[in-house]
Amino acid sequence: MPIWVTPVARYMARGLATTAGLAGVSIAVSVMLGIVLGALLVLPSRAVRLLVRWYVEIWRGLPIIVTLFFIFFVLPIIGLTFGTFVAAATGLCLWGSANVAEVVRGAAQSVSRGQADAATALGLPWAGRMRYVILPQAARRALPPLVGLVVNLTQQTSLATVIGVLDVLQASQRSIERLTLSSGATHAAPILGAVLVVYFVICLPLTLLSRRLERSL
Repeated sequence: MPIWVTPVARYMARGLATTAGLAGVSIAVSVMLGIVLGALLVLPSRAVRLLVRWYVEIWRGLPIIVTLFFIFFVLPIIGLTFGTFVAAATGLCLWGSANVAEVVRGAAQSVSRGQADAATALGLPWAGRMRYVILPQAARRALPPLVGLVVNLTQQTSLATVIGVLDVLQASQRSIERLTLSSGATHAAPILGAVLVVYFVICLPLTLLSRRLERSL
């Protein structure tokens, strides 16, 4: 085994841990916040729906990399300073929650109107209709696209490298630079190949799960 492999592997393991943490936080917050926002998009109040719709359209419409630059480089001008990890997680959560909200809204509105009317006839308030009637049925329809979003969000964590987050991609880039300076050989092919394998191993099972759920549900 070449002498450079062990230190590079350890350094990239640190980056992989950061990637896993960033993906975990972004997915958890995006799903929880997105479900709430998606439910609000079918609220009877037009004012609330309009506010949530603006949130969804803004963060879905902006490229994630632009959002990351805005959070990390522009907000400090007005006194809001974030570390690289927090800035990256915030940008990913904004994009992820907006997309989850749209998925939940679509799933909720696909449930037959008669279900909601029947729940209303039984005296259930809006919150009760959503909790006991609409969302349980919508969950089956929303699950496959949500898994697809989880895959997409995991892949988008690689963009965090542009603001300096030491994720697995950033670790690989720095390793290549160090090896180039120290030995004159980049070893880029095996290092970047390892990054490719990491993302493939993480995302392929989720992609297959999404397809299976789409067929079965």
